[in-house]
Amino acid sequence: MEMSIIVKTATRFLAAPMLLFGVYIIFTGHINPGGGFQGGVILAAVVLLLFIAFGQKYPHIPENLASFLEDISALSLTLLGVICLIIGKAVFSNFILGTQYDFFNAGTIPYINCIIGLEVGAAFMVLFYTFFTFMRRRS
Repeated sequence: MEMSIIVKTATRFLAAPMLLFGVYIIFTGHINPGGGFQGGVILAAVVLLLFIAFGQKYPHIPENLASFLEDISALSLTLLGVICLIIGKAVFSNFILGTQYDFFNAGTIPYINCIIGLEVGAAFMVLFYTFFTFMRRRS
C-alpha cells in the first residue's frame, strides 16, 4: 500500500526531530525522567515511521548491522558490570565519582543509559525487521 504525499512529507519533517529527541532523552536520563530504554524506543520508532511511510524503497540500516549493534551493546553492558565486580563494587554501581549535572563526570549512569539506549533501539529495529519480513512473506 502506497502512502500519501502528506504522510511522506510529514515523515520527512518529523524523523530528524524525533531522532534528536531520542538522543536527548538518553543523554539526560541521569538528570530528568527517562533514560536508555525510553530513548531507545524513540530511536527505533523513527525507523518504524520511515519504514511505514516509505516502505522498503527507503534506505535503512541492514538487519545484520542492527543485530551486531545489539550484540555489542549487550556485551558492553555485561563488561561494565564485570568491571564493577573486579574493582570490588556492586554490579552497575556508580564507581566513577563526579557531579550529578555534568555528563562526563556524573559517574557510570550516563554511560549505562547510552548503552541501554543503543541496546533497546537495536533490539526493536531487529524486531521490526523480523515482523516486516514475516508480513512480506505472507502477502
